[in-house]
Order: sequence, then structure tokens, then C-alpha cells
Amino acid sequence: MGFSNDFSKADSGNGIKPEGDYEVLIVKAEEKVNKNNKTYLNLSMVIRNDIEQKFKNGYVFHRLWKRKEPTAADMQVNGYGFGQIMALGKAAGLPDGKDYPDLAAFLADLMKKPVLIHIKHEEYKGEPQETVSSISVTKHPDVRHVMKLKKPDMTRVSQTDSYAKPSDGYAASAVQSAPTLPLDDDLPF
Repeated sequence: MGFSNDFSKADSGNGIKPEGDYEVLIVKAEEKVNKNNKTYLNLSMVIRNDIEQKFKNGYVFHRLWKRKEPTAADMQVNGYGFGQIMALGKAAGLPDGKDYPDLAAFLADLMKKPVLIHIKHEEYKGEPQETVSSISVTKHPDVRHVMKLKKPDMTRVSQTDSYAKPSDGYAASAVQSAPTLPLDDDLPF
């Protein structure tokens, strides 16, 4: 069966998800630094596969930026908006009144917590971007999401491959094969 090119149907490749609500799990929360040396909190969330919704197992990233003029309350959470951090904890169902020694302990408590996010599109440098406009309490607290496991890439280097290939200008006698490494079962320890 053949086909004809129809470039009017070409995907722009920007990969953004449609605006709307998505049930997600928080799978990573960490402080990062961008290329302009600005520190931000990056939340990685996976779209749950235990609920009927589009883009299951897809990732959504949400950034929280430090305040330019942080208050004393903001400084308790490394200069991020204290209200934003508390809203995040409330949406994730963390216990009200729980004490945390630092932001890292709070972020650790967020792992694998379900939340409901709303994605909207905003333009940045002329391109549409997906942004998380709100985070709220999940409508599906019973989580049965199964994380997708990454398969190791076994195509990169095999035990018999050499790491460098000679160019045409080198003599064949100068080529040596890489040593064969023993398998774990062959090691004496």
C-alpha cells in the first residue's frame, strides 16, 4: 500500500501536550541552575497510566523560580515563594503542620505523590510552550500507576568492538583489537 506526501498534515515536532487537566505523579524534584546562573526548582511529573487520559507515561516539567526579593518566609524554602511551596505540599496531600529541617526533606516527601495539573500554552520567543498553570489535589488518590522501565542500550559497545577505528592512512599491522573483558561469572571475586 502506497501513500502520497501531504505536507499540510506535517507535525511541527514541538511535542507540546494540548491544554487541559492531567493526573500526574511527581517523580523528581530538584534544584537546578540554568545557563544564566539562575537557580530554580524543577519538578518532573509523569502522566499517570492508571487513569484513562491521553499522553500516558509522558513527562511534564514545572519550574519554580526564586523570588527576586524574598521574604523571611520565602527564605525558609531557599528563596522560593513560600505560598507556592505550601500550595504544592497541600495539593500533594502532605500533612499540615509537619516540620521539615530543610527544603530537600520537603521535596523528598513529594516523591510519587499524585496531583492534578492544568497545562496551558504560552508563547516564548515566538514558539508555543506548555506550562503548568495550576496544581491541585488529585481526583484519583488510589494510585496504580506502573512506571515504565528503560531498557538498556546494548547497541553501543560490545565486548569485541574496538573503541577507535584506524583511518585509511594507517598500516593494517598497526591495528590492534580491543581486549576481551571477562564476564562477571569469570571473575574470582
